[in-house]
Amino acid sequence: MKIVTYGNKEKEKMLLLHPMFTSAKFFDFVIDRLCNKYYLIIPTYSGHYENSDYISMENEEKTIDNFLKQNNIDRLNAIIGFSLGGNIAFHYFCNNQDRVDQVIVDSAPIFNFPNIIKKYFYNRYKKCLLNIKKHPKNTIKELNKCFNGMGEVQQYVAPIVKIKSLTHLLDSCYSVETPKLDIDSQKKITFVYGTKDIARLCLPRIKKYKNSEFIKIDSLGHCGYFRENTDEYIKKLIR
Repeated sequence: MKIVTYGNKEKEKMLLLHPMFTSAKFFDFVIDRLCNKYYLIIPTYSGHYENSDYISMENEEKTIDNFLKQNNIDRLNAIIGFSLGGNIAFHYFCNNQDRVDQVIVDSAPIFNFPNIIKKYFYNRYKKCLLNIKKHPKNTIKELNKCFNGMGEVQQYVAPIVKIKSLTHLLDSCYSVETPKLDIDSQKKITFVYGTKDIARLCLPRIKKYKNSEFIKIDSLGHCGYFRENTDEYIKKLIR
């Protein structure tokens, strides 16, 4: 994992977690809008840059924790995670509820699929990665087929992701537990989904967190609200 930061370290701390097959650069367009209030901590996951492999959410979270300890940060005012990043944000929050004030879990595929379903997605995504390595000019088109129109933002990172990272990435996407959370912890969570996002199908599974906030955005797809209505997103969702 590589971590970049922006802003004044004395300000409130915000951790931003990008979608799969993107990087910290996913947030470039919003940094100026946030770093006036927040000290931004933005990782790029292992496996999402050259000469690295993705192993697990736990490994990524351990690196985040080490970074926070080394920088004497004992509390995060906000975590915002998108897609895979939403899963990591949710998992991290569940293990650190007393150290996080708010978490926004956006477009996260919080599923726990049987192995046969994970194998299906593995084969589909593997074919996609092999196709874009073989035919770079079709990169955006191939990614859009698999990832709800995310090809534009995934096109620079997906070609460098190794096939051997894919199994572990799929585990982080589709093997997510939903532990019991007390009322106060539930109130810290905002779940965000577009009505055109296939990840919304996990909503029945997380409705048990009835004290959390659930936001469904009409006619938008994967991570669409943040990308298409950024100022409104910041104003309405971040406390």
